[in-house]
Order: sequence, then structure tokens, then C-alpha cells
Amino acid sequence: MRRSILALLASGALCASAWAAEPESAGDPSAATAGTDDNDDERVTGKRPPALPTTPVPELDPDWEKKRENMTKEDYANQDYDNISYVGAAALDMHPEFVYLIRQGLEKLYLRDYNGARDWFEGLEERYPNTAVASVIDTLIWQALMLENFDFRYDKQYWVSTKAAREDLDKALTVEGNEAWEHFLYTGIEGIESIHTMRRGEYLKALNLAFSAMDHIQKSRELAPDFTDHKLADGMYHYWRTVVTMNSKILPDFGDHRVQGLEEMQAVQARGVFLAAPATLSLAFSWIEEGNYKQANVACIKNRRRYPDNIINNLVTGSVFIYQKKYDSALKVYEEILEDDPKNRRVHYWRGLALLRSGHPNKAKEAFETYLAFEHLEPYQRSYSHYRLGQIAARLKKWAEAENEYKTAVKIDGHKGAKKALDRLKKQKKDGKISY
Repeated sequence: MRRSILALLASGALCASAWAAEPESAGDPSAATAGTDDNDDERVTGKRPPALPTTPVPELDPDWEKKRENMTKEDYANQDYDNISYVGAAALDMHPEFVYLIRQGLEKLYLRDYNGARDWFEGLEERYPNTAVASVIDTLIWQALMLENFDFRYDKQYWVSTKAAREDLDKALTVEGNEAWEHFLYTGIEGIESIHTMRRGEYLKALNLAFSAMDHIQKSRELAPDFTDHKLADGMYHYWRTVVTMNSKILPDFGDHRVQGLEEMQAVQARGVFLAAPATLSLAFSWIEEGNYKQANVACIKNRRRYPDNIINNLVTGSVFIYQKKYDSALKVYEEILEDDPKNRRVHYWRGLALLRSGHPNKAKEAFETYLAFEHLEPYQRSYSHYRLGQIAARLKKWAEAENEYKTAVKIDGHKGAKKALDRLKKQKKDGKISY
């Protein structure tokens, strides 16, 4: 089952790329966009994949929660926990109460109640000692805080927490019971480490971490073959490997397994014990790649209804509104993010993009300059912000200022869009269309 963790590794990076990337032409009056999809550069592969061969249809099983033998209607009415907890407990061979309490704690995480989630899982660890849940959730929270701004601000805290989670999981695995769950957690810890390391550009180390995690997901799957949440890794693998190999002249042909991948993600969205919300977010990224912004919006709104203050989901929701040219809706979402967390930094970039595309260059400039004033920005974040400022200057016909911003973007990381914009400015100046 090496493919499953490779899917987590690749998909984490790919989804991150899809979120981080921006179109090179939008907002630049000198850009030639005729005949292209304005959002092509926001896709992992740079262009929209071919149409899906069929429409994904998730498998239907209306009685999946009630598949426990010898139970009467009265038994179901008087049970202590929700049906999903019993299904998860049966698949993982764990006590239903433990599964139920994990689910309740994860709800706090998804609702962005990070302090409440920490307290909950610390209490759960006291009730169920040596289960590693407290240290694992601490690791997830540090990662969530960094993903909200797509930076490495809490890198030190993250590595301390993930080291503690590893030590606790090693200890937990020496105690009989819950092995499928513990291997599943270990897969998550090492998979997250792999993605985090790859974001740092340490690809060989990331790959080694991924291979190490593979053993854990294989053991988890062998111990719990009916655990639905495993399908999230399968779905991401089938979808993203297809998309990448379709657009590569080097990688061998994989065939088109996008529909299968989408259906597997939909299965976890519908019946996942712990990962329903992440599966929905994964579907949003996949639909963005397909250029199906309506379905991407459906996925984002599904999570927003249940987790209205989740900043990660709301940032993606705002970006989908931008792709749909629903700029007012995007700006409303970004205002909500600032209400929930006035210190969020990444939202200022996306707000600037919405303002730029909706024809408010001066307000957009203010947003990008606010963003650039923050610490902990990655080089690509700074280069894209200067590129946007160049587009704003070009829109205002401040050609010298536009040239300076483009040059700054190129100097930071060789920004390709800025290079193209500079070439266009030079050609227009040479042709006598502009002067500065």
C-alpha cells in the first residue's frame, strides 16, 4: 500500500500548489489572454484536464450505519453513541466510547476551537492512557495554524510536538489494543512531516519519510480492511496521479482514474468516521483542478455550513468565488476571516486579488502592501505580491512603477509572470505605445 501514503505526500503538495499559485495574466492590461482559461495558472498542471469520461457516482449504502447484527429498533433508539461511532469502533476494533470521544474532539479542531481541542484530548488521554491522542492533536493544531497563513511561523513548535507524538505512539504500540488506529495515526504524523519537509524543498528527506509511513498505513489497512477513511488516500492517489501523468512527457501513462478517485473521496465525505471534512476539502481542490468551480463551491459551502469559522476552508471558499468572478462574495468571506482572526495575514493577499480583479486598484494596492509588511512570508508570496503591485501600476498607467515592481518580483525568485510582463512593457515602449 505504498501508493496510499505517496498519495498523501503528493496530494498535500499538489493541493498546496493549487492554493498558492496565481494566474499570471489577470489584471495586466497588456497581457494576451484570448483563447485561454484565465485560471489555468492556478491549477497544479497549468491547464484544465480533459472532460471526465463519466460523472462520479458515489456508492450508495443507506443502511451502512446500522450494520450490526441482532439489534432491534429499541436498541438503536437507546444506544449511548451515534451510529458512526459504532461503525468506526467495529472497523478499528476499539471501544465505541473512545471513537465517539475522538470524533467530538475532532469537531472542536474543525471548528477552530484549538484550545478546546487541546483540553479535550488531554482529558481523553487521562481517561484512555497511553493512546497518544493528546500529542497527536497538538501536532495537528500547529500545522493548522501554519496552513491558515501558509507559512512556517510555528515551525519550531511543530517539530517539538511531532517528536512528542512519535514517542507517545511508539509507547502506545507496545500496549495491546487499538493497533489499527495507532498505525493510522502514525501514518498521519509521518505523512504530515513528509509534506511539511517537502514544502521546505527537502525532497529526498520527504520521500524517505513517506516510505517510512507506508509501513504504518499498510499495517492499519491489514488490521482494519473495512475502515472507510483509508479511501481518502486511495482517492487522492487515483485522482492526482492521473492528472499529473496526463500532463507529463516523462512519467509513464497511468490511465484515467479521476472518476474512481473522486468516488473514493466522496465515499469518505459521506461515510468517513474521522476524515469526512478533510475529504470534502480534498474534493474542492480536485474540482478546482477540473475547472468545475460550481462543484468546488458546493464542497466548500458544505464545510462552511458545519464549520463556519474554519479559516483554511474559508480561504479556499474565497478563492473559488474569485475563480467564479463573484468578487463581492469573496470579499465577504475575507471579511469574515478577519473577524474570526484579525491577525491572519494570508487573507490580505487574497483580498487584494479580489479587489484587483473587481476593478479597485487603489484598494488592492493597499491590501498587497499590508500583506508585504508582515513577517514570515515565503519568497514566492513576496514575489507574487510585487507582481500584483506591478499589475496595479500598469492598470493605472504608471509604467515606471510597474517595471520596478516586476523587476523586484523577478529578483526574488525569477517570477515567470513578471518576466513576461517586463518583456511586454519593453515591446510596447519600443513600439511607441507607451512611454516612461
